[in-house]
Amino acid sequence: MSELEIIKTIEIDASPETVFKALSDPEEITQWFPDQAVLEPKVGGKMKFTFFAKDVKPLDRDFFPEGEIVEFVPNKKLSYTWIPRDIPDFPRTIVTWNLEKIGQNKTRVTVIHSGFTGKIHELYKEHSYGWDYFANRLVEYCKEK
Repeated sequence: MSELEIIKTIEIDASPETVFKALSDPEEITQWFPDQAVLEPKVGGKMKFTFFAKDVKPLDRDFFPEGEIVEFVPNKKLSYTWIPRDIPDFPRTIVTWNLEKIGQNKTRVTVIHSGFTGKIHELYKEHSYGWDYFANRLVEYCKEK
């Protein structure tokens, strides 16, 4: 059984500190990503996001991924499991955000969503499209800070 992963790389005109806060502070996360967010900033902490289809353009249904923080390195890396409880047989996937300072006030962000296995190519495509959409929102959000 082959495993698929989604990889998106973006450059943001903001410091790694600004970007990491946008990724890890629930108050900021909801400004560009889910409608509601729980993210406990520590390894073993809980992650729970709520996306309402009426508020998020690419969604055709409400969406409720949750998981656990597996890596938390301030201003460098954030990784958590991603399991949408409302999608039967969705595999345990992992979302990893890697941040790299590439200039005075510029950060390269690579998001990797790995662990797609089995007969879930449609879900893979949906998530790939979603990461494009939200990566662009992250760029815009951090630019305004």
